[in-house]
Amino acid sequence: MHFQFLIEDQSSEVLIREIMNRLIGSHVKYNSCDYKSFKGIGGFTKKTTAKETHTGKLLNDLAIYLRGFQRSLQGIEAVLIIVLDNDDNNPEHFKNELETLAHDNNITMDHVFCLAVEEAEAWLLGDKEAVLQAYPQSKLKVLNAYIQDSICGTWEVLADAVYKGGLAKIQKTKMPYMEIGKLKSEWAYNISKYMVFEHNLSPSFQYFLASVSKRISAI
Repeated sequence: MHFQFLIEDQSSEVLIREIMNRLIGSHVKYNSCDYKSFKGIGGFTKKTTAKETHTGKLLNDLAIYLRGFQRSLQGIEAVLIIVLDNDDNNPEHFKNELETLAHDNNITMDHVFCLAVEEAEAWLLGDKEAVLQAYPQSKLKVLNAYIQDSICGTWEVLADAVYKGGLAKIQKTKMPYMEIGKLKSEWAYNISKYMVFEHNLSPSFQYFLASVSKRISAI
């Protein structure tokens, strides 16, 4: 099975690469992965000209990539897995919008839309023990107060828990977006190494895990 991922941003790609490396493990002979990450989620747009422009934003470019990979992966056993943050959208409504886009573009190949509710950092916070192993000085009060997969500003919660000085320091120093992205990637890499997937408390992570696991070939 070939897994083609379309991922909202670089830090989420770091997390998903680590997850897939561990899931495939000894089955790598029968499975392959490719990752395309974007520079944020963007928004849905309608095709207004014959020539489409790549924006680097996932939703803006999604139709182009869905059609492109359906053509390029034709004839092989493959699945498209699109991973993006739910943010403050209604999950069911948002997923319906995504499936409508796929339908309208005649996407018939195997594909899955996986929403991280609210953000990919929820998947990290779903394993508190992994957070504590990666960052032993984490603030337990912050971790214990977090309500799993809630709409609460998830990356900010993780920052408060693991970053020295917390979110307040990030805001005070007016840290550039690119630097915040590097921090998120660092957290994703360090915490994911300790995650016990089957114990993760995030429902949206468990949906992702089940979607991938049932498609892994172990012939």
